Amino acid sequence: MSEERREWQDHEVEAALRKFDAEDNGLLEPPRSVWEGIRAALHAGEQGASADRDSSARRRKTTRVVLAVAAAVAVLAGIALTLATLGGDESDQVIATAVLGHDPQSFDPLGAQAEGRAHLVEHGSGHTIEITDAALVQPGADADLEVWLIQPDAQGGIIDLVSIGLIDPDDPGPLEVPSGYDPLVYNIVDVSIEPRDGDTGHSGRSILRGPLQQT
Repeated sequence: MSEERREWQDHEVEAALRKFDAEDNGLLEPPRSVWEGIRAALHAGEQGASADRDSSARRRKTTRVVLAVAAAVAVLAGIALTLATLGGDESDQVIATAVLGHDPQSFDPLGAQAEGRAHLVEHGSGHTIEITDAALVQPGADADLEVWLIQPDAQGGIIDLVSIGLIDPDDPGPLEVPSGYDPLVYNIVDVSIEPRDGDTGHSGRSILRGPLQQT
């Protein structure tokens, strides 16, 4: 830039500055609309913050309610389970008993000294047969003791029969009556020696038998 041009610009700036007086150096008052816009923005922010606080409070309250309901459900479930557990033994009841005896004329002679009782127990989901007071025989290395329920005819013959399971001679334990078989119809309890030959039918080697008598 030339010296002449710089001197001209400085002269113009000085001339412009001389036109301002003291009042020109004061702060300008903004229009009313500016202040109204600022107040509106601040009010909206306060409302948003209040809404956020209310929403947060509602969420906390909802969470507390949900947790309280879940806790109540858990307590009720625990009470129900406890009552079911405590009441389970009371709901099981013996409804019939069979005295099991040996018939020397038609039963396997291995069971001549065997004896026992069979109890028909009713519970919530069905029936079980429990053999107690038992003196059973060991059936041999290749055989098992099996318990059957027999449906008799009027003369004492066999109409039908169903196996309810194998038992340990030293610890017979309970046996579940299969679904669909009424133990008051299949009311003869039979214990037999069953060879491990793959045949699922009755071997004909009974050692004990007796009818269930309702108690």
